[in-house]
Amino acid sequence: IARRGKNDVTFVVASDTHFGFEGIEPVNERLIDAVNHVAGKAWPAPMTGAVGAPRGLVVTGDLTEWGGDDEWARFVAFYGTRGDAKLSVPVYEMIGNHDKVRGLWVRDRVAERHGGHFYSWQWDDLHLVSLGEAPDDEGLEFLARDLERVDGDVPIVLFFHLALEGPWSTEHWFAEGDYKERLARLVAGRMVLAIFHGHHHARGRYAWRGVDVIKPGAAKHSAHSVAVVHVTDERMDVGWLEFDRREWVTTWGKPLPARR
Repeated sequence: IARRGKNDVTFVVASDTHFGFEGIEPVNERLIDAVNHVAGKAWPAPMTGAVGAPRGLVVTGDLTEWGGDDEWARFVAFYGTRGDAKLSVPVYEMIGNHDKVRGLWVRDRVAERHGGHFYSWQWDDLHLVSLGEAPDDEGLEFLARDLERVDGDVPIVLFFHLALEGPWSTEHWFAEGDYKERLARLVAGRMVLAIFHGHHHARGRYAWRGVDVIKPGAAKHSAHSVAVVHVTDERMDVGWLEFDRREWVTTWGKPLPARR
């Protein structure tokens, strides 16, 4: 995969939809409605212009509360697959720890929809990779193979559920062993624009091994926001949109490295 230029990609990231949790469906209704109507909304300062039509919505795990087939059916009824449900844009989802509580039903359904437990896709020059709950041995092997076909100057965005650092980043399997070290080695020297994760039910940004890490917010609990992302050849910009009131909360952006 080679970088061709003329990147102009808008997408949205959400997390922790938790179907099966009491009172969560009206929250997801508001989240979806905000995403469906975000195109044309003025970006907050210091950004300029209006939000373009999103290519899709990425959901970084904990789709369900307990991983039940009934909860998964409700997720599908709301989010669909390719703009065929309440959500009007394609959805790219991955599992979280809650999705495995009652077994691997949800994990296997996600794999059926996207061709595997881990998958990647392309929007213009932007290469996007879903690494599930987090990159385990199989996920790291997938990422290594996937990156072999991507030129070194192609911008990359990674998505998974579990946190790398900070709150809720310990006391689970991803915090044990050398998974994070191996991930750091794989992305070293690559143009990884950001890693998005959920799990913390919070919004914000931090740095990990020189990579920007972004938390979009969550449907469950109180951080009701999504991350609206715009990537061009020159910049990556993110606006956090509070979806209950459809108001911008904060922004962050950075220039992209010059093309090699």
